[in-house]
Amino acid sequence: MKVIIDSTCQIENQRIKELNLGIIDYPLYLNGEVYEQNWDMPNIREAKDKFIELLREKKNKAGTSGITEKQFIDTFEKYKGEEILLITQSINNTKATGNSLRKVLEEHPEYDVKAFDTEILASGVGAQGLALLREMKKKKLTRDECYALLEKNRANAHVVGVLYDLFYLHRSGRTNFAKAAMATALGLYPLLSSTPQSGVLKSTGKVRNFKQANARFIDAIKEQMAARKSKILTVTMAYVNEHIKECLHMKDVLEKTAEELNWDLQVDINYSNFSLLPHMGPDFYEMGYVIGT
Repeated sequence: MKVIIDSTCQIENQRIKELNLGIIDYPLYLNGEVYEQNWDMPNIREAKDKFIELLREKKNKAGTSGITEKQFIDTFEKYKGEEILLITQSINNTKATGNSLRKVLEEHPEYDVKAFDTEILASGVGAQGLALLREMKKKKLTRDECYALLEKNRANAHVVGVLYDLFYLHRSGRTNFAKAAMATALGLYPLLSSTPQSGVLKSTGKVRNFKQANARFIDAIKEQMAARKSKILTVTMAYVNEHIKECLHMKDVLEKTAEELNWDLQVDINYSNFSLLPHMGPDFYEMGYVIGT
Protein backbone atom coordinates (compact mmCIF):
# COMPACT_ATOMS: atom_id res chain seq x y z
CA MET A 1 0.00 0.00 0.00
CA LYS A 2 1.22 3.49 -0.90
CA VAL A 3 0.29 6.39 1.36
CA ILE A 4 0.04 9.72 -0.50
CA ILE A 5 -0.50 13.07 1.23
CA ASP A 6 -0.95 16.59 -0.15
CA SER A 7 1.53 19.41 0.40
CA THR A 8 -0.56 21.13 3.06
CA CYS A 9 0.79 18.48 5.44
CA GLN A 10 3.69 20.75 6.47
CA ILE A 11 6.21 17.90 6.38
CA GLU A 12 9.59 18.76 4.89
CA ASN A 13 10.94 16.98 1.82
CA GLN A 14 13.66 15.00 3.62
CA ARG A 15 11.15 13.75 6.18
CA ILE A 16 8.76 12.82 3.37
CA LYS A 17 11.50 10.66 1.87
CA GLU A 18 12.31 9.05 5.21
CA LEU A 19 8.64 8.16 5.67
CA ASN A 20 8.33 6.89 2.07
CA LEU A 21 5.30 9.08 1.45
CA GLY A 22 3.95 10.09 -1.92
CA ILE A 23 3.03 13.76 -2.19
CA ILE A 24 0.95 16.07 -4.39
CA ASP A 25 1.79 19.78 -4.49
CA TYR A 26 -0.88 22.45 -4.39
CA PRO A 27 -0.35 24.93 -7.29
CA LEU A 28 1.11 28.26 -6.18
CA TYR A 29 0.56 31.70 -7.72
CA LEU A 30 2.24 35.07 -7.39
CA ASN A 31 0.48 38.12 -8.85
CA GLY A 32 -1.77 35.88 -10.91
CA GLU A 33 1.07 33.90 -12.49
CA VAL A 34 2.07 30.31 -11.74
CA TYR A 35 4.99 30.25 -9.33
CA GLU A 36 7.08 27.20 -10.11
CA GLN A 37 7.78 24.99 -7.10
CA ASN A 38 7.59 21.39 -6.01
CA TRP A 39 8.21 19.49 -2.80
CA ASP A 40 11.55 18.04 -3.99
CA MET A 41 13.09 20.94 -5.89
CA PRO A 42 16.83 21.60 -5.49
CA ASN A 43 17.85 23.96 -2.68
CA ILE A 44 14.28 23.99 -1.43
CA ARG A 45 15.04 25.88 1.80
CA GLU A 46 16.60 28.72 -0.17
CA ALA A 47 13.67 28.66 -2.59
CA LYS A 48 11.18 28.97 0.28
CA ASP A 49 13.16 31.83 1.83
CA LYS A 50 13.11 33.66 -1.51
CA PHE A 51 9.33 33.29 -1.71
CA ILE A 52 8.94 34.48 1.89
CA GLU A 53 10.85 37.65 1.02
CA LEU A 54 8.51 38.19 -1.93
CA LEU A 55 5.56 37.95 0.46
CA ARG A 56 7.02 40.82 2.49
CA GLU A 57 6.74 43.17 -0.48
CA LYS A 58 3.43 45.06 -0.42
CA LYS A 59 3.01 44.94 -4.18
CA ASN A 60 2.96 41.13 -4.29
CA LYS A 61 -0.13 38.98 -3.90
CA ALA A 62 0.19 35.23 -3.51
CA GLY A 63 -2.34 32.43 -3.53
CA THR A 64 -3.00 28.78 -4.19
CA SER A 65 -5.53 26.91 -6.28
CA GLY A 66 -6.99 23.42 -6.26
CA ILE A 67 -5.08 20.32 -7.24
CA THR A 68 -5.90 19.51 -10.88
CA GLU A 69 -7.16 16.29 -12.42
CA LYS A 70 -3.86 15.94 -14.27
CA GLN A 71 -1.89 16.17 -11.03
CA PHE A 72 -3.96 13.42 -9.45
CA ILE A 73 -3.67 11.21 -12.54
CA ASP A 74 0.08 11.76 -12.87
CA THR A 75 0.59 10.86 -9.22
CA PHE A 76 -1.69 7.82 -9.25
CA GLU A 77 -0.01 6.58 -12.42
CA LYS A 78 3.29 6.25 -10.54
CA TYR A 79 1.67 3.69 -8.25
CA LYS A 80 -0.66 2.00 -10.70
CA GLY A 81 -1.29 -1.58 -9.63
CA GLU A 82 -0.79 -0.75 -5.94
CA GLU A 83 -3.38 0.02 -3.30
CA ILE A 84 -3.30 3.79 -2.69
CA LEU A 85 -4.41 5.59 0.46
CA LEU A 86 -4.72 9.31 -0.27
CA ILE A 87 -4.77 11.77 2.66
CA THR A 88 -6.00 15.29 1.81
CA GLN A 89 -6.70 18.54 3.63
CA SER A 90 -10.25 19.75 4.16
CA ILE A 91 -12.00 19.28 0.81
CA ASN A 92 -14.81 21.57 1.98
CA ASN A 93 -12.19 24.32 2.08
CA THR A 94 -10.81 23.46 -1.37
CA LYS A 95 -13.82 22.63 -3.52
CA ALA A 96 -11.82 22.67 -6.76
CA THR A 97 -9.58 19.93 -5.36
CA GLY A 98 -12.61 17.94 -4.25
CA ASN A 99 -14.26 18.21 -7.65
CA SER A 100 -11.06 17.17 -9.44
CA LEU A 101 -10.54 14.20 -7.14
CA ARG A 102 -14.12 12.95 -7.42
CA LYS A 103 -13.97 13.14 -11.21
CA VAL A 104 -10.70 11.21 -11.38
CA LEU A 105 -11.97 8.50 -9.05
CA GLU A 106 -15.17 8.14 -11.10
CA GLU A 107 -13.51 8.13 -14.51
CA HIS A 108 -10.32 6.19 -13.75
CA PRO A 109 -11.15 2.90 -12.01
CA GLU A 110 -7.74 1.62 -13.09
CA TYR A 111 -6.33 3.40 -10.05
CA ASP A 112 -7.06 1.62 -6.77
CA VAL A 113 -7.49 4.71 -4.59
CA LYS A 114 -9.20 5.16 -1.23
CA ALA A 115 -9.32 8.89 -0.37
CA PHE A 116 -9.49 10.27 3.16
CA ASP A 117 -10.53 13.85 3.98
CA THR A 118 -8.79 15.07 7.16
CA GLU A 119 -11.35 17.92 7.38
CA ILE A 120 -8.57 20.13 8.73
CA LEU A 121 -5.76 22.35 7.50
CA ALA A 122 -1.99 22.82 7.66
CA SER A 123 -0.13 20.72 10.22
CA GLY A 124 -3.39 19.06 11.20
CA VAL A 125 -3.10 17.13 7.93
CA GLY A 126 0.46 16.08 8.70
CA ALA A 127 -0.34 15.12 12.28
CA GLN A 128 -3.07 12.76 11.12
CA GLY A 129 -0.70 11.20 8.60
CA LEU A 130 2.08 10.81 11.16
CA ALA A 131 -0.30 9.31 13.73
CA LEU A 132 -1.27 6.70 11.16
CA LEU A 133 2.36 5.91 10.28
CA ARG A 134 3.15 5.43 13.99
CA GLU A 135 0.54 2.68 14.16
CA MET A 136 1.69 1.15 10.88
CA LYS A 137 5.17 0.73 12.39
CA LYS A 138 3.73 -1.22 15.32
CA LYS A 139 1.64 -3.66 13.32
CA LYS A 140 0.67 -4.60 9.80
CA LEU A 141 -2.59 -2.88 8.88
CA THR A 142 -4.80 -3.31 5.84
CA ARG A 143 -5.87 -0.23 3.94
CA ASP A 144 -9.37 -0.47 5.41
CA GLU A 145 -7.89 -0.67 8.90
CA CYS A 146 -5.71 2.37 8.15
CA TYR A 147 -8.76 4.28 6.93
CA ALA A 148 -10.71 3.33 10.06
CA LEU A 149 -7.84 4.57 12.24
CA LEU A 150 -7.74 7.87 10.34
CA GLU A 151 -11.48 8.27 10.91
CA LYS A 152 -11.05 7.62 14.62
CA ASN A 153 -8.17 10.09 14.91
CA ARG A 154 -9.86 12.81 12.86
CA ALA A 155 -12.22 13.75 15.68
CA ASN A 156 -9.21 14.29 17.94
CA ALA A 157 -7.14 16.47 15.60
CA HIS A 158 -6.34 20.13 16.24
CA VAL A 159 -4.35 23.01 14.76
CA VAL A 160 -3.06 26.03 16.68
CA GLY A 161 -0.60 28.78 15.84
CA VAL A 162 0.56 32.36 16.15
CA LEU A 163 0.60 34.90 13.33
CA TYR A 164 3.00 37.84 13.70
CA ASP A 165 2.57 39.87 10.49
CA LEU A 166 -0.86 41.46 10.92
CA PHE A 167 -0.32 43.81 7.99
CA TYR A 168 -0.10 40.74 5.76
CA LEU A 169 -3.56 39.80 7.04
CA HIS A 170 -4.73 43.26 6.00
CA ARG A 171 -3.17 42.95 2.53
CA SER A 172 -4.82 39.55 2.04
CA GLY A 173 -8.22 41.00 3.00
CA ARG A 174 -8.72 39.18 6.30
CA THR A 175 -8.60 42.19 8.61
CA ASN A 176 -8.78 45.95 8.24
CA PHE A 177 -5.83 48.32 8.49
CA ALA A 178 -6.96 49.90 11.76
CA LYS A 179 -7.11 46.55 13.57
CA ALA A 180 -3.73 45.50 12.19
CA ALA A 181 -2.13 48.81 13.18
CA MET A 182 -3.65 48.83 16.66
CA ALA A 183 -2.68 45.24 17.48
CA THR A 184 0.85 45.80 16.16
CA ALA A 185 1.24 48.99 18.20
CA LEU A 186 0.12 47.14 21.33
CA GLY A 187 2.37 44.16 20.59
CA LEU A 188 -0.55 41.74 20.41
CA TYR A 189 -0.54 38.72 18.13
CA PRO A 190 -3.53 36.53 17.28
CA LEU A 191 -3.75 32.92 18.36
CA LEU A 192 -5.17 30.76 15.58
CA SER A 193 -7.06 27.52 15.87
CA SER A 194 -8.81 25.01 13.64
CA THR A 195 -10.65 21.76 14.28
CA PRO A 196 -12.08 19.17 11.87
CA GLN A 197 -14.96 20.33 9.65
CA SER A 198 -14.29 24.01 10.30
CA GLY A 199 -12.07 24.28 7.23
CA VAL A 200 -10.66 27.62 8.39
CA LEU A 201 -8.15 29.00 10.85
CA LYS A 202 -9.91 31.33 13.29
CA SER A 203 -8.58 33.77 15.87
CA THR A 204 -9.12 32.50 19.42
CA GLY A 205 -7.36 35.21 21.42
CA LYS A 206 -4.24 37.37 21.57
CA VAL A 207 -0.84 37.08 23.23
CA ARG A 208 2.20 39.30 23.65
CA ASN A 209 4.85 36.61 23.16
CA PHE A 210 5.31 32.99 22.19
CA LYS A 211 5.78 31.76 25.76
CA GLN A 212 2.28 32.97 26.58
CA ALA A 213 1.01 31.23 23.46
CA ASN A 214 2.75 27.95 24.25
CA ALA A 215 1.47 28.06 27.82
CA ARG A 216 -2.08 28.30 26.49
CA PHE A 217 -1.45 25.53 23.98
CA ILE A 218 -0.10 23.09 26.56
CA ASP A 219 -2.95 23.84 28.97
CA ALA A 220 -5.46 23.05 26.22
CA ILE A 221 -3.64 19.85 25.25
CA LYS A 222 -3.49 18.63 28.85
CA GLU A 223 -7.21 19.25 29.25
CA GLN A 224 -8.00 17.47 25.97
CA MET A 225 -5.76 14.50 26.80
CA ALA A 226 -7.44 14.14 30.19
CA ALA A 227 -10.91 14.38 28.67
CA ARG A 228 -10.05 11.64 26.18
CA LYS A 229 -8.25 9.58 28.85
CA SER A 230 -5.42 9.32 26.33
CA LYS A 231 -1.68 8.90 26.73
CA ILE A 232 -0.82 9.05 23.01
CA LEU A 233 0.03 12.37 21.37
CA THR A 234 1.38 13.00 17.85
CA VAL A 235 2.56 16.54 17.10
CA THR A 236 3.97 18.24 14.02
CA MET A 237 5.05 21.88 14.03
CA ALA A 238 5.87 24.22 11.14
CA TYR A 239 7.68 27.56 11.19
CA VAL A 240 9.34 30.18 9.01
CA ASN A 241 12.54 32.14 9.53
CA GLU A 242 13.64 32.56 13.14
CA HIS A 243 10.42 31.13 14.56
CA ILE A 244 12.02 27.75 15.10
CA LYS A 245 12.70 29.02 18.64
CA GLU A 246 8.98 28.87 19.36
CA CYS A 247 8.82 25.29 18.13
CA LEU A 248 11.86 24.23 20.14
CA HIS A 249 10.38 25.83 23.24
CA MET A 250 7.06 24.04 22.66
CA LYS A 251 8.87 20.74 22.08
CA ASP A 252 10.68 21.15 25.38
CA VAL A 253 7.41 21.92 27.18
CA LEU A 254 5.73 18.92 25.57
CA GLU A 255 8.56 16.56 26.46
CA LYS A 256 8.60 17.68 30.09
CA THR A 257 4.83 17.30 30.30
CA ALA A 258 4.96 13.89 28.62
CA GLU A 259 7.54 12.70 31.14
CA GLU A 260 5.48 14.02 34.04
CA LEU A 261 2.19 12.55 32.81
CA ASN A 262 3.56 9.41 31.17
CA TRP A 263 2.47 10.30 27.63
CA ASP A 264 3.63 8.42 24.55
CA LEU A 265 4.77 11.48 22.57
CA GLN A 266 6.09 12.01 19.04
CA VAL A 267 7.11 15.50 17.88
CA ASP A 268 8.17 16.58 14.38
CA ILE A 269 9.43 20.10 13.55
CA ASN A 270 9.43 21.23 9.92
CA TYR A 271 10.11 24.33 7.88
CA SER A 272 6.81 25.45 6.33
CA ASN A 273 5.82 24.11 2.93
CA PHE A 274 5.01 26.51 0.09
CA SER A 275 1.28 25.80 0.18
CA LEU A 276 0.64 27.47 3.54
CA LEU A 277 2.77 30.59 3.01
CA PRO A 278 0.23 32.60 0.95
CA HIS A 279 -2.35 32.09 3.69
CA MET A 280 -0.19 32.71 6.77
CA GLY A 281 2.36 35.14 5.38
CA PRO A 282 6.06 35.57 6.14
CA ASP A 283 6.01 35.34 9.97
CA PHE A 284 4.30 32.52 11.87
CA TYR A 285 4.57 29.16 13.54
CA GLU A 286 1.82 26.61 13.91
CA MET A 287 1.23 23.16 15.31
CA GLY A 288 -1.03 20.26 14.44
CA TYR A 289 -1.64 17.42 16.87
CA VAL A 290 -3.66 14.25 17.21
CA ILE A 291 -4.75 12.78 20.53
CA GLY A 292 -4.62 9.02 20.17
CA THR A 293 -7.30 6.61 21.31
